[in-house]
Amino acid sequence: MESTPDATWTAEQVIRTYPQTISVFIDLKMDCVGCHLDKFCNLAEVAASYEFPLELLLQKLRESCKTGR
Repeated sequence: MESTPDATWTAEQVIRTYPQTISVFIDLKMDCVGCHLDKFCNLAEVAASYEFPLELLLQKLRESCKTGR
């Protein structure tokens, strides 16, 4: 059983583990997909840099992990 993303996961870790989450980053207009810093930025930093609520980002990513969309 795979774990679900939390604030400490990097954007790269999320995308590699759950490729379906790419659409979440794109829908939220976050440039994580294809960014050369994706291996360094954790989700807390991503949320902060886009001034997006961390819990909402995690909710959307986890939902995508479960549904496959």
